[in-house]
Amino acid sequence: MSIGANSQSVSLPEALNGEIVNDAVFNRNLQTTERFGVTFDSVVVESNEANLKMIATSGLTEFDLVFGMGQALCGITALGCARDFTDLPYVDLSDEFWYPDLLDTFACYDKLFMMPSDINPNVLGEATVTFFNKRLLQEYDLGNPYQMVYDNTWTLDNFLTMARQVSKDLNGDGVMDDHDLYGIGLHDGRILGTFTHLMLGSDVRLSKKEADGTVLLDPDGEKIQMLIDKTSEILKDRSISFDNDGWSRANLPEGDYYTPFFDNGQILFQLDYLSVLQGGRRDMVDDFGIAPIPKYDSSQKSYQHRPSVLTSLFCVPATADDLEKTGAVFTYMTWLSTQTVLPAFYEVTLKQKRTRDEDSAAMLDLVRKSFYFDFVEIWTDIRHYTSLSFDAGSYDRVAGTTIKKLNKALQKTEDKLRDID
Repeated sequence: MSIGANSQSVSLPEALNGEIVNDAVFNRNLQTTERFGVTFDSVVVESNEANLKMIATSGLTEFDLVFGMGQALCGITALGCARDFTDLPYVDLSDEFWYPDLLDTFACYDKLFMMPSDINPNVLGEATVTFFNKRLLQEYDLGNPYQMVYDNTWTLDNFLTMARQVSKDLNGDGVMDDHDLYGIGLHDGRILGTFTHLMLGSDVRLSKKEADGTVLLDPDGEKIQMLIDKTSEILKDRSISFDNDGWSRANLPEGDYYTPFFDNGQILFQLDYLSVLQGGRRDMVDDFGIAPIPKYDSSQKSYQHRPSVLTSLFCVPATADDLEKTGAVFTYMTWLSTQTVLPAFYEVTLKQKRTRDEDSAAMLDLVRKSFYFDFVEIWTDIRHYTSLSFDAGSYDRVAGTTIKKLNKALQKTEDKLRDID
């Protein structure tokens, strides 16, 4: 069984080595081999979208799955280079090991050409969560986010109120800069930024599905504007919110955005990818915790988390010729990964912390169960326009003026997807 992958490759470890994720993946692959009599070959390429097109147009049948960045794969799948997962034998999206509501929110005309799987737990690693500094919570006599989650009071208003209380000119020079203390650390301040995830976490839905399966952009502009107004007072106040992104661009090598300020104990809250724990936070002196993105208010039914639009997803090349095998192996590996590889990933992730607590594991389970994939967030630039709306202070002047144009382009894409056999 061959899997084409980009740099976020599906891991194929050659032996057990005592490292928990490596060994979980090795054992999963071994069990799959023993059950189905298949072996695995991972082919890593620079441009998965180009290679998917090459595989499909040249009639190559040896690739069973392709794993690559979802947004990069969109245009190629629309050309008919991938198969519909809903036609794949054994893939039953009502099974609990798939992500909840995937078909309803990520399909178009009830067709699904890309999807996540815990075969590679980096899907969860791309989740943005709230990191918080436990020492600062105690020093400022603030609430415990864990308990607030359990009490259903971990809301946007409480998050902003707590952040507002942490601001201090530590060196007394009269200037708030990288030597001082802040309530919020802003990360990648535009497209993938803090406002975007606070907005999405507040249960803002950016699309609607028509009765015939068509998906259209349909943002709640009034709610987005209300959130712009509510959060701007804190996020644009440079005495409360530190611009990690601006600092990193000026002080770190190009492409390196890992900044030291949360680790140094200078920031109370930072919204960031879970994957930072795989390379950072190990030497942090202060203990920290992990909480969901806050709800808009306590009446909101559940927390909401979105993957990055660059999250890698699986697709089946149109030329794959043994769908029984592909469906059976893909489903079994996903189920087994959820049972073994995902807990191993949790274990490694949490062990990067200075101290471990059971609450963090519960929070990660909650995050996974509230992962929400939206078709329009992968297939359009709507997140870019809502971020620009925040920058400008107006939804109507920015995102609101582009919806008609974006929907027109989206409809052309959906027409292509509808006509794929």
